[in-house]
Amino acid sequence: MVPTFEESASHLSDYIETSDDLLFRVIPPRKIDSHKGDNGVVCIVGGSRLFHGAPFFASMSSLRTGADLAYLAVPKLIAVSVRSLSPDLIVFPIADAKLTTGAVDALLKWLPEIDSLVIGPGMGRQNLEGVKKLVREICLERKIKLVIDAEAQNLEVYKFVKEKGCITTPHPGEFKRVFGIDAGNSLDEKISNVRSKANEFGITIVLKGAETVISDGVVTFVNRVGSPGMTCGGIGDTLSGVIGALLAKRRASDLKSVEIAAAGSYIVGLAGRNAVSEKGFHIVASDIIDQIPTVLKPFDRIA
Repeated sequence: MVPTFEESASHLSDYIETSDDLLFRVIPPRKIDSHKGDNGVVCIVGGSRLFHGAPFFASMSSLRTGADLAYLAVPKLIAVSVRSLSPDLIVFPIADAKLTTGAVDALLKWLPEIDSLVIGPGMGRQNLEGVKKLVREICLERKIKLVIDAEAQNLEVYKFVKEKGCITTPHPGEFKRVFGIDAGNSLDEKISNVRSKANEFGITIVLKGAETVISDGVVTFVNRVGSPGMTCGGIGDTLSGVIGALLAKRRASDLKSVEIAAAGSYIVGLAGRNAVSEKGFHIVASDIIDQIPTVLKPFDRIA
């Protein structure tokens, strides 16, 4: 029998299956008199010479999840290309190809008020000092919640975000690179390893896969919703953007990061399932992003 949220918090061997009930809990009603910015402002920092699509996917998925604004900081050498993909994005060109400390200083000087930050999509091998400086400033000084993805995932980075509600989203290969152990083969092994590392580093871990395991070290969710057609590039970036948007919403401070992360995984799984139902095993990340509004529309409410 799947436990309730409260039961899971006290029985560490149990987990909760993601469901529509979770989305009703996580997605707040929209105020009838809300204005631009009231429903979340997200910043995505990522991209590189090779990967311009990843930060775009993260940004568009955050907007489709309901964020009012998405700021996108990418290297100058791809800024024009990324900007041309959509007029819905506000693009800040980072002068350096890597996220140097100087580039971080310039970004922080420009950056308007935001509610969440996603760092990592498409960055490739990175300047660790720059990443640490940005994370330290955003998390410790500005007290903004983070999603850490891709090459930004690093134990040196995690020390700044312990017990700060940070969410990190490794696939099994990244889990092994960062934590030095295999995620495991069976569901029980994955739950045990994810829960252990989440507890050790004081973060919420989303171990992506056909059975995505999400844990903050105390409460654990498992998301089985999705499709074997969800193997195209960009889905992890889409997930990061969705979680970033949920973190930015008005009620996010009343929720546990593990709930928000699990809800994000469930949304992407539903959107992917819808996309595959429509197009078969021939989808791209944009198809999944296009399905997010369809998934979320039944949860729209006005307060």
